Order: sequence, then C-alpha cells, then structure tokens
Amino acid sequence: MLQRVVLPFLLVLAVLSGVSAIISTQTKTDRAAVSERSVPTVVLDAGHGGEDGGTVGVNDLLEKDVNLDVALRLRDLLTANGIPVVMTRTEDVLLYDRNADYKGRKKSLDLAARRQIAEDTPDCIFVSIHMNSFPDPRYDGLQVWYSPNNPKSKVIADTVQKTAKAVLQPDNEREIKAATDAIYLLHRLNVPAVLVECGFLSNPAEAEKLAMPDYRRDVAFTLFLAVSEVCRGID
Repeated sequence: MLQRVVLPFLLVLAVLSGVSAIISTQTKTDRAAVSERSVPTVVLDAGHGGEDGGTVGVNDLLEKDVNLDVALRLRDLLTANGIPVVMTRTEDVLLYDRNADYKGRKKSLDLAARRQIAEDTPDCIFVSIHMNSFPDPRYDGLQVWYSPNNPKSKVIADTVQKTAKAVLQPDNEREIKAATDAIYLLHRLNVPAVLVECGFLSNPAEAEKLAMPDYRRDVAFTLFLAVSEVCRGID
C-alpha cells in the first residue's frame, strides 16, 4: 500500500519540479529581456524646498516635506526595478546659485534649474510631485496635469490617474488636465512631463493621511506602478 502511495507522489513531485524549472528559466529570460531593453530615465521633481515651503496643511504639514518624502520613496522603487532616476533635489533646498544675484529671483532661478535638469537628461520623462490646496476643505483626491508640448505627456497622465483610481482612491473621479502657462515647467518643457498633485492638504482627512508614512508609501507605490508601466511601454 505504501509503495502505491509513494510512487504517485514522487511522480507528481517530479512534474512539479520540472514546471518550476521551466518557470524559473522563463522568468530569468524575461528579466534579461527587460534589462536589455532601453527604458527612459525618470526625472523626479520634488516640488518646492528650502525657503519655499509650498502650501501648508490644516495640520501644519509642509508641502515641501511631503513632496520630497514621496519622491524619495518613488525613486527607491524605480531604481530597485531597473529604471534609472535623476532627482532634481534630494534635500530641503531651493535650486538657485548662491553665488549669483538671486535677490527677488530665487523662485524663478529654481524653476529654471529644474527645467535645465530635465533638458540635460537624454531620453527622459519628467514627473513632478506636489500636494494640492483649496479654500473649500471638501475637495480631495489625486489629480494629474500634463504638458501640452509632447503627446506622450497625456498618456503618462492618464496612466497615473487611472492607476490611482484602481489602486489608491476608488472614489476618485478626477480627470487629467492640460497645463496652462500658470504651471511654468509643464508649459515650457518639451520632454514628456506631468505634475501629480497627490492630495489636498486643505482637506482634514487627506492631510491626516498624508502625514502618515504608511500612506505616503502607498502613494509612492501607486506612482511606481503607473510610471514603471509607462517606462516599459514608451517608445
């Protein structure tokens, strides 16, 4: 009786081992193919910084800090998966030349520096991380703006917005919008470029979530899913 039980078990084990070997080989092949394929560099822009705190949350949360935290988390996810990243900033600073005549020009010099980083990065997509605010505290939800200067920008924005609805905010009915000249970088960049308003710091519930590291991790992971999808499929 034992022999009749053991033999079928060994047969099943052998089959499963063979399948496992095939899957393992296929996975290695797929990874090799992905690694050989050229993917664009992601220029990650954590909005504001230094003297420019951005908007202030109803819970006194500074936008510049949340932007940087989410951007750094997103950078780590992208680089861990083979997607090259260039950061416009990794510290709490504005990007202006301290040796130049910057009086009254810090913000304009900062934006010009961010634009230059994107323009100097070959084969890139530009993703700017921000938080939103509005006088009426009812409003919440992630929303994406895109540059009108490159058709791929709209594709990226649509992917991010749909991923946010599917993964992070199932009740989010916001639509992507083309940037006007009020959004300096998107209006002037010619590379594929989007700006992601990750949430409203003016909304008490959303501001409370954005203060929590776990939720920021979820936001970064949502952006990672969308950006990596775009990077693997963009021509």
